Amino acid sequence: MLNIDINSQSGKDFSGDVLIVPVFSGRERHRLPLAISKVARQVMDESDFKADYLEIVPLHHPNGVKDCRWMVLVGLGEEEAVTHNKIRKAVGAAARYGLKKGWKKVGVISPSTSLLDHDEVQVAVLEGALLANYDFVAYKGKPEPKRFEVLEVFTNGDDTRKARRRLPQIEAGVAACHRVRDLASTPAADLYPESFADMAQKLAKQHKLGFEAMGPDELTKGGFNSLMAVGQGSARTPRVVKLEYKPKEKPKKHVVLVGKGVCFDSGGLSLKDPSGMETMKGDMTGAAIVLATLVACAEAAVPVQVTGILGLVENMPSGNSCKPGDVLKSRSGKTIEVLNTDAEGRLVLADLLHYASGMGADHIVDLATLTGACVIALGDGVSAIYGTDQKLVERLLDAGSTTGEHLWQLPLVEEYRESLKSPVADIKNITGHRRGGSITAALFLKDFVQHESWVHVDLSGCWSAADRDYRPQGPTGEGPRWLLDWLMA
Repeated sequence: MLNIDINSQSGKDFSGDVLIVPVFSGRERHRLPLAISKVARQVMDESDFKADYLEIVPLHHPNGVKDCRWMVLVGLGEEEAVTHNKIRKAVGAAARYGLKKGWKKVGVISPSTSLLDHDEVQVAVLEGALLANYDFVAYKGKPEPKRFEVLEVFTNGDDTRKARRRLPQIEAGVAACHRVRDLASTPAADLYPESFADMAQKLAKQHKLGFEAMGPDELTKGGFNSLMAVGQGSARTPRVVKLEYKPKEKPKKHVVLVGKGVCFDSGGLSLKDPSGMETMKGDMTGAAIVLATLVACAEAAVPVQVTGILGLVENMPSGNSCKPGDVLKSRSGKTIEVLNTDAEGRLVLADLLHYASGMGADHIVDLATLTGACVIALGDGVSAIYGTDQKLVERLLDAGSTTGEHLWQLPLVEEYRESLKSPVADIKNITGHRRGGSITAALFLKDFVQHESWVHVDLSGCWSAADRDYRPQGPTGEGPRWLLDWLMA
């Protein structure tokens, strides 16, 4: 278990493997503790280290820190451009460097700047180091993950009380992030609808969450025909899991979170090409985020009632698969013409959103790796957000900004709905063209929501093509931290 300490010392007496020192470029490095400032000044004067943003220089047995084996200087760039997220990412990048070296006892100096609140700087430092402290090795021959054992944050005289009070929420959010990374990294041979539901049940029992699961018979009786059609080509039968968190005191509000959980997406009969399937074990990330967030709510004692709904299916080709041209009768009664079986996430969510609409919640938020179009539009570092409640959208955008997990609002352009009209059914699941694919998918979902306050998040920021700052290559784990920030507000 990681031992975390936040203290007001300078860090010059740190004893451990590595001391991480964030450094502003130019004249501002004198704000470091004197002994450490001398080391940074010498390196900046005599080497190529300019303290550019994310620039890293390791120093072995540095002068000025008596019992520290290594010091890592990491650049913050110009102080005038500093943000909490830059600090979070810079500390995370240096921490990932140390993690790969196998260093166990880590110290970090919280940078001093008059431009940012020092309490929030301390939080950013903690989050950067903790988010970086992750190593997925479950499927390697010697599964011994590299993890820090001690993390000390030095504030050089600044008050630490607020950061200490925030620590339980920070740890719950980071643990949820790591849980999503673990789940989205797990091969589909091991994480399939039934095993996912079983694992959710164990976590629910451990954290005193309400738990219900529906299998094929209950789903058929309940009218989840659209969801069932996605899973009918697989030997693994679908599940829908409902989780319930209730605070000890009267809840401020009730929120329903809905997660797409396609445990593997081959595309069905509209088969993906081989390269398109390589990351499709992660097509259940929306459900992973919902599960991890519910656990985090219990750990952080969120003052809001939160219901989580996970729609767990596999989308596979077989003689029993849903076929292009099929017409499905969804749970809402609306009929859907299926023209492409690889547009399956919206079929799953159509039933789940109708189900969620009857729960009497204040807000409904769904999360899904829904469209490749969103990745093309926003890349792999930003997720799209749509909604019918602008105040809710803005609160979630603020939460994303606070946590450094970027959300960007895209419009629900009603004129685009024309392209979803079907000659044989109430709606079709694709438009037949590539334009505005994320928007038309959101418009499709909106048809099945019977609630005034709904937000859809198209998760394109949930997978990183390369190892960067505190994020490993692969699943980023983004989602639970901004949800938790919103729910705690």
